[in-house]
Amino acid sequence: MCDYTQVEYCCQHFRFVVQRWCSMYERTNKVCAPNVTHLEIRHDELCSDCRPRSPPPWEHMIRRSKRTAPYV
Repeated sequence: MCDYTQVEYCCQHFRFVVQRWCSMYERTNKVCAPNVTHLEIRHDELCSDCRPRSPPPWEHMIRRSKRTAPYV
């Protein structure tokens, strides 16, 4: 079984992060049942789904078309 860390966020969401793939996964690339070995609590962070989106610092350098319809 693959070893995972369960990470809990202040927004009540949680994620499973792999620590070590088992030998069966390394041979077959088929995910087996998770074996949670550690719990990490991040009550001062939001998960990536809840975190506010901010444009990258280089956004002002990108020239974008004024067209609103997507390319077909």
